[in-house]
Amino acid sequence: MAKTKTKKTGAKKTATKKAAPKKSAAKKTATKKAAPKKPAVKKTATKKAAPKKPAVKKTATKKTAAKKDTGKKQIKEKTVTIKQGAYPDLINTRLEQIRFRFQEMKTDGLVVNYLPNICYLTNFSGSNATLIIFKEEIFFFTDDRYEEQIKTELYPLPGLKTFITRDVWKYCMDKKVLKDIKMLAFEGDRVGYSEAVATRNKIRPLKFKPADDKEVERYTMPKAPEELANIEEACRLAEATYKKVLRHIKPGVTEKEIANEIAYISRKLGSEKDPFDIIVASGARGAIVHGTPTDKKIKVGDVIIMDFGCTYNGFVSDITRTVAVGKATKEQKEVYKLLVNAKDSAIKEVHPLMNGIHLDLVARDIIKKAGYGDYFKHSLGHGVGLVVHESPIINFLYEGQIIPEDIVLAIEPGVYIPGKFGMRVEDDIFVTREGARYLTKAPEELPII
Repeated sequence: MAKTKTKKTGAKKTATKKAAPKKSAAKKTATKKAAPKKPAVKKTATKKAAPKKPAVKKTATKKTAAKKDTGKKQIKEKTVTIKQGAYPDLINTRLEQIRFRFQEMKTDGLVVNYLPNICYLTNFSGSNATLIIFKEEIFFFTDDRYEEQIKTELYPLPGLKTFITRDVWKYCMDKKVLKDIKMLAFEGDRVGYSEAVATRNKIRPLKFKPADDKEVERYTMPKAPEELANIEEACRLAEATYKKVLRHIKPGVTEKEIANEIAYISRKLGSEKDPFDIIVASGARGAIVHGTPTDKKIKVGDVIIMDFGCTYNGFVSDITRTVAVGKATKEQKEVYKLLVNAKDSAIKEVHPLMNGIHLDLVARDIIKKAGYGDYFKHSLGHGVGLVVHESPIINFLYEGQIIPEDIVLAIEPGVYIPGKFGMRVEDDIFVTREGARYLTKAPEELPII
């Protein structure tokens, strides 16, 4: 419509120019007066009409898009803008290390489902997400419960794209998100067989194969300075909780009451949650390695094991403290010193690239020589981070558990004598190039309260 009017106006202007020389001066003046009026009216009309038509079309487009999204609830497409900000440099290193393995794995990308691994790479703290790492891009999928949360929580990683959907693989196939992809690897030790088969059937002909065990964890074991700071605070909270709970331990209170005090005090001090179920076991029940708190009442002469931790910004601590109530036998005092010696001796030997088997044997041999080897029934330690039990597992039976630099470990030798008592002493350490640094420190002698 607008183009047709413009052509007509042009034709009238041409006719006016041809007639102008034949008419008198008076007529020329009249013509000049009339000439500006016609274009002015038509130009004004054109300006008014021009913005109306594009506006109508834009509105219609938006309405159509909205109808399409409403009709496909499970593949709702939305763009989420991630606020820019700083994040640990180690995150980029982790992503580079993962991508470096693509050629060896013969894959175009890696699917990450294990939430702690997703958190280590993106900072996402929710309960549902899938991450696909490609050579240049990162696809992050979650559902609409976390649409607002991820705007400020996710690291602004290079090449990050976010998708809001409740059916990841249907979305990918319907939207052709994976159209140029031929092979995807997934966390073989985190995805069950039936789930892997179901996914492979959904995305055919694209190939879907398991990656090596701990494919992501091997790069998340070393902690960034920012992550270490959170673990250090979780350790400080645990130590402070222990000191405060001692005043609540006395004959007559139950194991459950002590556990409740630990939970309450730690929350009051700033812990977000218990990283694992609190262990409190007293007397002969102490021989139960992971004793669940009961209604058993504490009595004079009982040895009490308290195994607990704190959480700060998602990162955790893990300590075990052993105390005696009222009095302690000579054997109990000696066993406690033995455990402290075994723990400290192992910690002195820690260094990067050490095999976990050798570290375990340092403490285990000390306990064995003292005659209590049969009563040390578990691993010497494990990694600590977003999860209380991370790789590596420090055990004389596990091969290939190499200790990297900048990792946090829990070292926890124990002795459990059936029918008598149990003891465990556990501290968290940070492994540096120069050796280990204590993040927590258990008493050197058995506390008697």
